[in-house]
Amino acid sequence: MRSKAIEVKALLILLLLFILIDLPVKAQLLPGISFNTIQNIEFGAFSQGSNGGTIIISANGSRSVTGTVIPLNLGVPFHQAIFEVRAPAGTIISILHGPDVVLSGSNGGTATLRIGNTQPVSPFIITQSSTPMQVNIGGTLIVNNPLLNTGGNYNGTFNIIFMNQ
Repeated sequence: MRSKAIEVKALLILLLLFILIDLPVKAQLLPGISFNTIQNIEFGAFSQGSNGGTIIISANGSRSVTGTVIPLNLGVPFHQAIFEVRAPAGTIISILHGPDVVLSGSNGGTATLRIGNTQPVSPFIITQSSTPMQVNIGGTLIVNNPLLNTGGNYNGTFNIIFMNQ
């Protein structure tokens, strides 16, 4: 019987301690954060060759290929996606992207877009409130052989999540 009384007394003391502890809580809600699309990603003109491969656009806008893909210089632009971020100085931004995206061809066929690296590398810190920060995002286009990927324009939409901390 005595041990139950001690347990109850100890429980009441702990409960009292929890009630008496007064910790200040502070939070800051950051005002307006905005994101704008400045430029969509484009892979330019290319021929997939006999077996296909990939076309890679880096976050700095350079283009490379793998497999039997042949890059063509026909005046069709290629470049990375560019977004503009405005936020208070000190805001930490992390970039998350969704799964690979299937692009549909104007003459049939599909290709797969895989989102690539970012510049600046995620996460990054906004250093100036008054100046928008440019965020570049690259990607890889995966194409098949000519029987599966007919010539034409391929279009689709990908999702990017900018998370602030």
